[in-house]
Amino acid sequence: MSIEQDLGPKLQHGIKKDEPMSAHTSWMVGGPADYFLSPADLTELVEIVRYSGRNRLPLYILGNGTNLLVLDGGIRGLVVHLGPPFSYTEPDRSSLRAGAGTPMSVLANGAAEAGLTGLEFAIGIPGSLGGALIMNAGAFGGYIGERVQTVKLIDFYGRVETISGEEITFGYRSSSLVGQGVIVEACLALEKEDPEKILKTMEKYSAERRSRHPSLPSAGSVFRNPPDRPAGKIIEEAGAKGMRIGGAEVSAKHANFIVNTGEATAADILALIKAVRELVKDKYGLDLQPEVRIVGEES
Repeated sequence: MSIEQDLGPKLQHGIKKDEPMSAHTSWMVGGPADYFLSPADLTELVEIVRYSGRNRLPLYILGNGTNLLVLDGGIRGLVVHLGPPFSYTEPDRSSLRAGAGTPMSVLANGAAEAGLTGLEFAIGIPGSLGGALIMNAGAFGGYIGERVQTVKLIDFYGRVETISGEEITFGYRSSSLVGQGVIVEACLALEKEDPEKILKTMEKYSAERRSRHPSLPSAGSVFRNPPDRPAGKIIEEAGAKGMRIGGAEVSAKHANFIVNTGEATAADILALIKAVRELVKDKYGLDLQPEVRIVGEES
């Protein structure tokens, strides 16, 4: 029995075969996913996780498709998109419960509307909460890991469990959540504040982002910042601003962004990432580490 016949009838939205990932990534590149699934609720997601385990099928969880380069050969196995059913915010007196599929800007706005401070930094961060937790996303001196009370996830046996923030180790663009399971929800510790004050801070951060970040399709910052200075500054000083391979270009606005000028392939972007790393290595002896996740097959 095929996966469409076996698992498909259990899913409200069915299964898409050979779905182009270029339609689901912020870089707008990427080859086909073998199977693309959009669970309608937690029950369906648990069923998918159990099915992948029973049948030894690779499982890749997709949020907003940012901070991600899917190669032109696509992704084997199951790609599971945590969409609208997993996008919500539920404020309490001094906390906010949110789904893993909640975009970070929606998260920040949800907290602001409830008069809760602590997530202003999240405004404008591309991606959704699940991915932000995995990589401990942050900006303007704030990090999501600092706010975590609990995380609900499905382990790879299909069991739903909740772990406390004290059990999770967060580092720079990293966390111990990697490999533990599929994140479905988190509860974040916040504080009460005047909503107008929160909104003013968010407007300030949004304006700063707009002034510094390119508008062409990108995946956010490509490289991690070394301890001493920003990666964008290093890349700019190395002379890489405007460097181009095919349709991929190092942004003239922010050198730690690679943009799709319209016709880029994943191969173009990957080649440009390698070229920038080699240039910085040759000039400064510094090995820049990618921040974006590179997944799939080249061909």
